[in-house]
Amino acid sequence: MNYKYEIINYDQNTPAKVMYLNLSSETHKTELHWHREPELVYVIEGQAECPRNGETTIVNEGDFILFNSEDVHLVRPVAGTRVRLVCIQLSFEYMRMFCKSIDSIIFDVSISPETKQELIDVLDEIADTNKNDEYSTLLQIAHVNKIYYLLLKHCTCFKRASNNPIIPRRDFSYAKTAIAYINENYKREIPLNEISSVVNLSPSYFSKYFKSITRVSFSEYLANLRLENAINDMLDKNSTVSAAALENGFANVKSFITQCKKVYGRTPAQYKKKLLNR
Repeated sequence: MNYKYEIINYDQNTPAKVMYLNLSSETHKTELHWHREPELVYVIEGQAECPRNGETTIVNEGDFILFNSEDVHLVRPVAGTRVRLVCIQLSFEYMRMFCKSIDSIIFDVSISPETKQELIDVLDEIADTNKNDEYSTLLQIAHVNKIYYLLLKHCTCFKRASNNPIIPRRDFSYAKTAIAYINENYKREIPLNEISSVVNLSPSYFSKYFKSITRVSFSEYLANLRLENAINDMLDKNSTVSAAALENGFANVKSFITQCKKVYGRTPAQYKKKLLNR
């Protein structure tokens, strides 16, 4: 899947995007992405590994993580496991109707342990919502509105200046620009000199910087993105190994096979067969 800046589309009846996901570490290799909307991810079953702005958090069953606007992040199962999640992407425009200063605010659930527990209780209710109930949307709207209420009432902080103690905010813009560029151009060769010039950094500094945020090198990030898209083409379009490799930026079939063995321990054909026989 080609992740870059994500545009979130909302259900016309619900003031948030609510997604129920069942992910396997064997198939879920989503790369880092970002979007303007804050997002809550609640773990129903299993454990989720959640890199965010260069720091990784393990979210356990019955707990959640909140990504603020423009956090560079991803959500994946812990290696060798599966995880069931509820993801809720909030609407800035909806919140603006109640909070005019929403663009200057971030949320911090750690400032109110009582509110965090209330949020967990609401998220658990959403996870248990019976989608076969013809009126379940009404219940879901009520739960989502309670989330908005709890966050806006008890968990708001004004954004700090560009002095984040982990990574300066200007560095986030480098990451977002680089990730967007990679996702737009991964189907062709992207030399290190080219991507570093896009963000006006030297190649050596960019390499260190990129790995400090993504936890993988630029070349590994690019190879993993190509691998994910190539495997998806084999599954969704029934592409041959050769076509999937060449259409997704691999220099040749051998490099596709090598990367697939490195990540999954199998050739692309073997891995496709395993997925189809699940």
